[in-house]
Amino acid sequence: MKETYDLSDLQMLARDCLTRAGVSGGVAQIVARDVALSEAGGKVEAGFLSLLRDIRLVRYGRLYPDATVSLDTLAPAVIRVDAGHGFAAAAVAQALPLLVDTARAQGMAMLHLIHASDPGPLTGAMAEIAASGLAAVLVRPQGNAFAIRPMERQVSALDHGAQSMLSAFMNDAPMVADSPLEGPMMETAWLTALDPGLTAAEELLSQLPDPSGMPMPGTVALAPELLAQIVNA
Repeated sequence: MKETYDLSDLQMLARDCLTRAGVSGGVAQIVARDVALSEAGGKVEAGFLSLLRDIRLVRYGRLYPDATVSLDTLAPAVIRVDAGHGFAAAAVAQALPLLVDTARAQGMAMLHLIHASDPGPLTGAMAEIAASGLAAVLVRPQGNAFAIRPMERQVSALDHGAQSMLSAFMNDAPMVADSPLEGPMMETAWLTALDPGLTAAEELLSQLPDPSGMPMPGTVALAPELLAQIVNA
């Protein structure tokens, strides 16, 4: 049976559990926000289930809590972010100002994330890009593609409800296993920020479900057993 919890309380709990696992306060805050927003937006596979997995991966030594992130500009509108086998959300957060500024200047900018934890939909980063007046599209090598319209907070899966060309070849990605037997985290993703007016992307964005009638909830329902597992991980 699930119980209802305040979203801000869950975010604080997530941050505290991450710091107890050895994650710095700044990184823990970014990751906790991403987890909470994903859970609130219905992306439960990237919510508190992923938090439990990632804390275990930190304990196993496969996910580095103090990873050094490096940024490289490969072309005027292409940024490579090496997460150093650390948290995807924290690595992308370091590159967001550059990504947004470049997209505003060029009409579009792409971020290639490598050597990271499972990024999920990167809900926190997508919401920040949208708040800056840009749209965003996230693509994984296998699994869901996600998008968000400017000035919105809800991230939509392009292959669930969007009649786009991407839906023909994108499939659900299996969740990353929390096994202790494999090497450091090596997940990758491509995050594109774009100005719909300059790039004529309105047609793509018009296919997304309309989230205007679905405000971000202030509470979410979770199983107490899951929270207990996270606290004790």
